Amino acid sequence: MSGSNVEETSEQTRGRETEPTARGREKKDKSRDAVANMEARLAKVELAMADTREGLDLIEQGMEKGLEDLREQIQDLHEGASLTKALATRVESRDQEVRQELAIYKAAVSARVMATQGASRVEVPKPQGFSGKRDAKELDNFLWHMERYFEAIALTDEAAKVRTTTLYLTDTTTLWWRRRFADMEKGICTIETWEDFKREIKRQFYPEDVAYLARKNMRRLKHTGSIRDYVKEFSSLMLEIPNMTEEELLFNFMDNLQGWAEQELRRRGVQDLATAIAVAESLTDYKRGDSSKVESFEDSHAMGGGDEVPRDHNAPKKGSGKTSNVQEGRIRRKGRSLRLKSNASCVTVHIGHMIVQRGRRSVP
Repeated sequence: MSGSNVEETSEQTRGRETEPTARGREKKDKSRDAVANMEARLAKVELAMADTREGLDLIEQGMEKGLEDLREQIQDLHEGASLTKALATRVESRDQEVRQELAIYKAAVSARVMATQGASRVEVPKPQGFSGKRDAKELDNFLWHMERYFEAIALTDEAAKVRTTTLYLTDTTTLWWRRRFADMEKGICTIETWEDFKREIKRQFYPEDVAYLARKNMRRLKHTGSIRDYVKEFSSLMLEIPNMTEEELLFNFMDNLQGWAEQELRRRGVQDLATAIAVAESLTDYKRGDSSKVESFEDSHAMGGGDEVPRDHNAPKKGSGKTSNVQEGRIRRKGRSLRLKSNASCVTVHIGHMIVQRGRRSVP
């Protein structure tokens, strides 16, 4: 019995020993799991902290860059403020100068106004209207007078020039402008400047082949009447031929003159058209004689005074190929005889037994 009791006792003792060991193992396993969980969590925290540090580093870098940019902007603002201040100083200085100059100008204008208060105002004559006659000279004269009118009234605005010119259009040209104005409102055409207006009105009313016809008429033009009429007609044709050279104009002018007039111009050695026209116009008075001068000459010598003989301006020139009907005339008055002989060098006057000679006067 004692043996069995011992065995029972040992078994009980062994059972008691094994029970705490199992419990300890369970506790150890739980501790290990907790440690593992803590380590995993700690690793996550460390990763999160690392990410946070990186984010903070980026934020810090961004803030540093932003601060640097802000410093640069502040510096630029300071520089801009300095420039603005300097500019304001310059503007203020210039403003003072302008005020001083303005005061000087005001004083000068006031003095001029005071000086011209008593002067009469010059009235600018208004140009004649244009009715639409297809004549190159009339249209050119109208446009030329309008331009002179603009200068006289100091009109420089292009649109105002066009509007002003349309006020002087009459008859056919008024109808033409009304039609063109309607086209402008529809956007078909534009006439905004003075050059546009001149181009349009010339295209409508300027005759065709003006220069060609003027050349033909100039070729046919001959000096058959007075020199003034010839010069007037030649000048009118000349203005209608814009591309003819000075040499051509001078040749045509002299070639169409009568022989005596051409020889006189050549004798004076004219080299340009303006001089030729001036000399030719001076020959008009030279050729037109005044018969009253002969009578006054007779009266003066009948009374015993004077020895000059007025020149017979109607006498032909030497080399002109023309002869006068009377080369030698005899005038009798109060018992005295006067005989005038004309030649190329002088005029001889016989008064009784006295002979008076006067040399040829130069043509003005």
